[in-house]
Amino acid sequence: MGIARRQFLQAGLTSLIGWQFLTRDRVAFAADQYARQMTASTPRKRALLIGINQYDAKEEPQNLLSTTANGWLPLHGCVNDVELQKELLIHRFGFAPQDIVTLTDLDATRSNIADVIATHLVAQTLPDDLVIVHFSGHGSRLGNYNTLVPVDSGLPQNLENLRDITEQEWQGWLQAIATDRILNIIDAGFYYPNVSAIGNFRLRSRVGLKNWQPPNVTEPREQPIDQKLIGATLRAASGDMLCADAQWSGFSSGAFTYALVQQLWQIVPATKINVVMSDLATTLDRRALHNDNLTIEKQVANMWEVEEAKQKALASSTFAEMLPIPNFGSDGVIINSNSDRHTADVYLAGLPIAVLSNYAAGAILNVVAAASASKTSNESEAESVLKLIAANPQATVQLKSRNGFNGKVEVLNEHSINPKLETGQLLQEVMRAISHNVKLAIALDVGLSKIERVDATSAFSTMANMFGVNANEQCADCLFGVQSASYGLFTVGHIPILGSFGSVGESVGVAIKRLQPFLESLFAAKLIRTTENQAASHLDVRVTLKAMIGVDERAITVASKSAARATLIPANAVSNIARTKPINIGDRLECQIENFSTQPLYMRIFCLDPRSKILTPNFIATPYANDGIIPPSETLTIPYPKAPMNWAVSAPKGMVDVYIVISRSPLLQVAKILEASQRQASSLNGLISISNPLQVAQSLLDDLDHAGKPSEFGNVANINDAWMLDVQQWATFNFNYQVA
Repeated sequence: MGIARRQFLQAGLTSLIGWQFLTRDRVAFAADQYARQMTASTPRKRALLIGINQYDAKEEPQNLLSTTANGWLPLHGCVNDVELQKELLIHRFGFAPQDIVTLTDLDATRSNIADVIATHLVAQTLPDDLVIVHFSGHGSRLGNYNTLVPVDSGLPQNLENLRDITEQEWQGWLQAIATDRILNIIDAGFYYPNVSAIGNFRLRSRVGLKNWQPPNVTEPREQPIDQKLIGATLRAASGDMLCADAQWSGFSSGAFTYALVQQLWQIVPATKINVVMSDLATTLDRRALHNDNLTIEKQVANMWEVEEAKQKALASSTFAEMLPIPNFGSDGVIINSNSDRHTADVYLAGLPIAVLSNYAAGAILNVVAAASASKTSNESEAESVLKLIAANPQATVQLKSRNGFNGKVEVLNEHSINPKLETGQLLQEVMRAISHNVKLAIALDVGLSKIERVDATSAFSTMANMFGVNANEQCADCLFGVQSASYGLFTVGHIPILGSFGSVGESVGVAIKRLQPFLESLFAAKLIRTTENQAASHLDVRVTLKAMIGVDERAITVASKSAARATLIPANAVSNIARTKPINIGDRLECQIENFSTQPLYMRIFCLDPRSKILTPNFIATPYANDGIIPPSETLTIPYPKAPMNWAVSAPKGMVDVYIVISRSPLLQVAKILEASQRQASSLNGLISISNPLQVAQSLLDDLDHAGKPSEFGNVANINDAWMLDVQQWATFNFNYQVA
């Protein structure tokens, strides 16, 4: 390394000294470490993962609601975020464990963070190396500065204990790293809305301070660091967006981190960044906190930060330009093979959260062997090894138990070529198990009095498949609460569910009885979501959702999706795009389903609107009577082109989920139950509201269960208390659009 580069590095490292947490001796040491690393020629991958739950914040119930609370709460999911990222980096992207440094809870002080950045990243990273930095914890806003809160920083009222890291400092520290291949992930929020929790989520933000300036930082005396953006920043929130610390079934995590990690387990090299970010923003909007006045398009723009030229190319860029993406997705990985090598501990973070939360013992997965793809002329040996292709399954395992994203499996010997399990082997779904005992969890909002909570708990206990929990204590599907002296339902992010609020003076018991149809519809939606499997399905089918917008009915593609593990689907220019702009009331929708297989397929469409209603196209009316069937090697368009019936976008405004379920076998029970509703529909135009949604959802699972039987797995697939769904037999695609 020349003297000019050494001086430049020392100048950059000096910026890490900040408030005297790094000495100049440490800076010199780091520069010497960098010089020694120059002798290595193979690009390496390094990571720093930071997660802080144990802030010096009091666990007080009033903090959840009161604007006079002390300004923050301890968090629950940040250390799990570190674990989620670490397993992803090791088993998906080939990071060596020794090249990943983690700082959690009391170790994540300002000085330790700065020190590790200097010694692990700045001192040892070369220009072509890949660096991942992840921070999960509280953020804040001090004066005009967004800040990250290390564990040894306190409330801003006590300036002596304030050790926040401003975003400008953070960027300066990262700019001292000698590579442009930096992915900076921040799962923290900066806006504090005067409460520490909303709905069923704690907020990852601490109260701020209006009038504040950072202490003087020693300026580098040598060449200044270029202030242009380096690498890419993925952030859970910016501006006044909220950041959720979420409780799922059996574990807590950042809502952003889990959604991101799950996507990264499944993407392939061709997956566009815009598609990932659109799915990520939509998941957070639907499953966590809704950000008012921000369209999905704006949320995506706020969450992905790169230099301007790359931002404009977002629609055509892929993560493969930065990360070594394998050629196939994984649903999990073996993280510890036991001594008998027939049982193992597994990690299942490749499953969508709506599926994972209801994933039951009995599920069957293949252990996938990995073979390296051929090396291209311009890539290193190490990079080529990471471009994996799925080979024939070496073993088949059955899930014996699950707690959160961790589970235990056992080999099915008679279905395994090599029944010996090894740490690091990847898993792909074969048969999904969904328990018959899935229930709807209704959180009791913190605004209810003690007597109201007791009455509500008692009322919910009398309802089949439903139960009440205290908000912020357990995973929940919706909230029961009060607004303007009226009882009704909210989403888990505390958005009122339209039409669910009754009259003033209504008792808790009467309100809950009135709300039963809403609750059954929410429960039905939960069951339908458990069937989503685009990433795991082998069905040779592609679905494209289009919209005819404006007075000229210009056709645009909302999204196009294919079964990820199918083998006969040809490439398509629109198969990897996603529209994030809203659609207006009065625009029309059209769905095209392409069947590339040699047998007919059978389908149903379910739409979940902001009122929690479940709707479906009316397949009884001519010429739609056969629209549930897609002939072999043909394309079905719904609605039938040039027919009088339209699939019209209607009120209310908000997000709409569309689930398109396609099966190799006829969905006979669903058809039978829907027939009565469809014949009784007051209008044969467009979509009709399903009057018995829970019965329809349960029948859908029954149909998909029967579609995979008799199974080659025999008795091990016949779990008495679970629906067993064969990924070879069905595909459920989820589309979303925002009504403006």
